[in-house]
Amino acid sequence: MKNYLILAVLALGLSFGACQSKAKKTAKAEEASTECASGCNGCASKCSDTKVAESTKGAGIYYFHGDRKCKTCKSVGAQAKEVAAELNVKFYDINIDQEENKDLAKQFEATGSSLMILHAKSGKIEDLTNFAFRNAISNPKDYIEKLKSTLKSES
Repeated sequence: MKNYLILAVLALGLSFGACQSKAKKTAKAEEASTECASGCNGCASKCSDTKVAESTKGAGIYYFHGDRKCKTCKSVGAQAKEVAAELNVKFYDINIDQEENKDLAKQFEATGSSLMILHAKSGKIEDLTNFAFRNAISNPKDYIEKLKSTLKSES
């Protein structure tokens, strides 16, 4: 009888442990679903410097992101903003999680964190997302040079 009691307590303890483990896995899965385009999973900080896309028509740098941005996402946006200021190019900081920006994101086919250049003369949209997210932290000099050359290619 004593053995059955011990086994019952152990089984009960294991079942509670399994429930908590499942809850932790669910929470991690939800956090992973908010990853930025670079695949990092440190996107726990809320974005506080987001602007609404009120008059976002015209050439310039379009930086799309969600409510939550990781270190790479922040770096891509900050460096792009600096380059835009240096070259006197418009910079659009667009939160795709805000309802008023959904149509613009659809126009640019931005479903997550993205960096796009809209050229003035041709109206061509150039997607620098992959290059930007690969290099913004690990090789910022190349990222900035590529961004500048892309912007100057049709000026």
